[in-house]
Amino acid sequence: MTVYRRRQIDIAVPLRGVMALAALALVSSAFAAEPPAPLPKAEPIRITPITPAAVPVSGAAAMKVSQQPSPQAAPQPAAQPAAPADPNEAVRQALRERMAGSGDLVIRSTDSIPPPAPRAAAPAAKAAPKPAAGRPVAVAPWDYDGERGPQAWAKLHPTYAQCEKGRFQSPIDLRDGVGVDLPPISFEFKPSLFKVTDTGKTLELAYNNGGSFSVLGNVYRLSHIEFRHPAEERINGRTHGMSMQMHFRDTQGRMAAVSVLLNPAGKEHAFIQTVWNHIPLLRNEPVAPPDVMLDLAKALPRDLSYYTYMGSLTAPPCTEGVTWYVLKNPVDISPEQAQIFGRLYPSNVRPIQAGNSRLIKESRARPPAPAASAPSFGGLVSQ
Repeated sequence: MTVYRRRQIDIAVPLRGVMALAALALVSSAFAAEPPAPLPKAEPIRITPITPAAVPVSGAAAMKVSQQPSPQAAPQPAAQPAAPADPNEAVRQALRERMAGSGDLVIRSTDSIPPPAPRAAAPAAKAAPKPAAGRPVAVAPWDYDGERGPQAWAKLHPTYAQCEKGRFQSPIDLRDGVGVDLPPISFEFKPSLFKVTDTGKTLELAYNNGGSFSVLGNVYRLSHIEFRHPAEERINGRTHGMSMQMHFRDTQGRMAAVSVLLNPAGKEHAFIQTVWNHIPLLRNEPVAPPDVMLDLAKALPRDLSYYTYMGSLTAPPCTEGVTWYVLKNPVDISPEQAQIFGRLYPSNVRPIQAGNSRLIKESRARPPAPAASAPSFGGLVSQ
């Protein structure tokens, strides 16, 4: 019996190992017989670009985008959270929502939004034409004598053609004028700083405060002032020593010129002397004293009777359509003042032009008022 028990024990041990191996084999065969169940398919990620129509203007509606319903997608929230300013953060946020089952993936990309169509520019409103200011600029060199003198002005440039072909050119001899009651002209000038320029043709005076004159309700603004030696206009064949020409324009660009005759046979004139004191040393380099004032009103005669006619500029381009007003009463200056200008410009005048039957009007002399007669008390009667 003792031997038998030992054998039982020896046999029992191997049988247990065999049974364990068999059990393992059965489990392995069971798993091998049936293939593993497939994992559920994840919902594909859909990228929905946002079109311009899907981008609202502002407010909470700006965060809502159209989404396609998915059978396996969880219900969508009522409103999307505010889109971050960073576009990359928008992508990350969308991925987090999709992984959490909150709905389809929507990526906000500015690249997917086409640029807005360019807006047609509104037609610019036409500004009202402004009248030209200042003296007309010569486009070709010219002189008062020599090869480029007055007889050749029309040939120097096409824009100077009126210097030869114009029918209402200036200056003219003011004779046989019609004496009528002309409307009075009035000037408005205030003391002003000024600028003097030697242009090579004359001394040009710019009056900083400007000024104006008016006639028949038309107001003309001062443009600039020029001086002539001798005076360009003639009065019944007579020539004066100098003249001061004031050039004006109205709001429509129409030109007018007022000529003040200067008679070099009197005392020194303060206005003229102030201008002469600031004659530039070099041409085309203006002098503008910072603390000296001029009063143009003091350069006018007291009696503003005048001649008037239609004429032109007296230098190229000889533009016509200039209304001239030549004051009949000259202003006295000293002979020395005339000589100073004469040394600079011995003759800076255009020759007299043809009248061509133009009408010249002049302020007529008013008859003196009759003297009041003394009241008569009758005579004494002798007894």
